[in-house]
Amino acid sequence: MWMGLTPPQAVFYGRRFRKVLLNPPDFEPGSWCGAGKLWIDLDSEEYWLTSRPRKGADRRGYAVEIYRATNGENFALATWITKEELSEIVGERVQSIENQQLLRDPATGLYHLYLSLDVYRENVAGDAARVYESKWETYLMTAEDPAGPWSGEGFVLKGDREYDSGEARDCTIDIIDGRYFCLYKARKAGTGKVNMALAVSQDGMKWKKLGVVKIDGRAQPQYLMLNGSIMAGCTGPIYVGTVTTEVVKGAALTKNFSAYTIDYRNLNLEEIFTAEWTPGSRYEHPTYPLHTYSNVVYDPIRDRWLIIVEAVDPIYSKEPGLNLEVDRLLLYISEG
Repeated sequence: MWMGLTPPQAVFYGRRFRKVLLNPPDFEPGSWCGAGKLWIDLDSEEYWLTSRPRKGADRRGYAVEIYRATNGENFALATWITKEELSEIVGERVQSIENQQLLRDPATGLYHLYLSLDVYRENVAGDAARVYESKWETYLMTAEDPAGPWSGEGFVLKGDREYDSGEARDCTIDIIDGRYFCLYKARKAGTGKVNMALAVSQDGMKWKKLGVVKIDGRAQPQYLMLNGSIMAGCTGPIYVGTVTTEVVKGAALTKNFSAYTIDYRNLNLEEIFTAEWTPGSRYEHPTYPLHTYSNVVYDPIRDRWLIIVEAVDPIYSKEPGLNLEVDRLLLYISEG
């Protein structure tokens, strides 16, 4: 008999491939979908899923798309916001949209949509050689319904610390015991050093940055990126998702899945397990199956776990790498 949260190891090892959730805009190299978040509305029993479509270096992250389903598997497009529309809302040019996080604020009932936006003065991140010149920050939009309309609230995670002066984005955000927790990608401007930082908030709008976390009491490696979900455990918040330590021709790719207890008071992640993600479908590259982004969500409506991953396609991709690969969004289900 297990106590507390369902062991993330059991969820991971019980996973079985179910289907392709979303296909990219086309199947030319550099075309991707994903980098989003699944939100389950228990009141309406609706499943909401976000994604960013991409078409190579010239049409990087050109919109945020919001999909709806009644069974968690067959999603239909409900609304979208283009980066041109976002540029008008934000008040400066948006070069690209990346990771998105969708949640519902418990105090107001409003939906929060967090967007990673490249607001550098020119489009450089499509070039692997200049990728670290970009400027990424996290922007918040709110709405009464995920189908919109959405209103801009402003940048909530800015690059205002030395450790995140180049990037403060690609968040994993969840609400535990009424408090917002955010693990996010932090990069110092002009460098390739990427680490995970932690921030907390009472309302999802005003955030307190706690700093760069340690892993089992030790400093992070030169490159570490986590993306997944944060859940409530008896010993504290628990992160479950991918762990990425490699950049392959400009793309952060991985074949590893992990879980950590988040000791936020001591800025430390305590490892629960790390395991290799073995492809369970023909839609995943054998060497680098995953492009960082993932979601692990318990579905109380159907008593199952939904695992969503952005996968590198082995057939249409020229090879793993920025503007070389094709990414799909895949669904795995675990009865763990």
